[in-house]
Amino acid sequence: MNRLMSLTVAIIVVWLGACSNSGIAAEMTFQFINNTDRPLNVKLFSRAESHQQWPSTTKAYSLRPDEAPQQLKITCEEGEQICWGAWATAQTVGNEIIGPNGQRATRTSKYSTGAGERGLRTCERCCHICKPGDLTPIAKLRDPLPAAR
Repeated sequence: MNRLMSLTVAIIVVWLGACSNSGIAAEMTFQFINNTDRPLNVKLFSRAESHQQWPSTTKAYSLRPDEAPQQLKITCEEGEQICWGAWATAQTVGNEIIGPNGQRATRTSKYSTGAGERGLRTCERCCHICKPGDLTPIAKLRDPLPAAR
C-alpha cells in the first residue's frame, strides 16, 4: 500500500510540474503619447507561438491626440515578447478637379510605425518582454503625415 501511495504522489508531482511549465499570466502596461492632430490606431502583437493580438485580431485601440500619456493594460504570458504597432490613415484633397460632378482629386496616405498595422515589422523600441506589473517606457508618436485639408 505504501508503494502504491508513493507512486501516486510521484505521478501527481510530475503532472503538477508539467502544468506549471505552461505560461504564467501577467499584467503589463504599455504607455503612449499621441503627439499628432488625429487619433491613431494601436495594436499589440505577441511574438510567441500563440500570435495573440490585443485588443483582438479584428480591432485596434484608438489613441486620442493628447500630450498626456495614455495607458493600455494587457494580460500576457510572462516572458513572451509583445510588440506594438501604430498607424493612421489620412485623406488629402488636391486642387485637381476630376469627374463629371466636379469632385476634387483625393489621395489616401497611410502612416505606420513600430511593428506596423499587422505586426510584421521588426523593431527594437516597440517590443517588450511581458513581466508582471511592468510599465513600458512612454512611446511618443509623432505625425509624419501632412495635415488633411
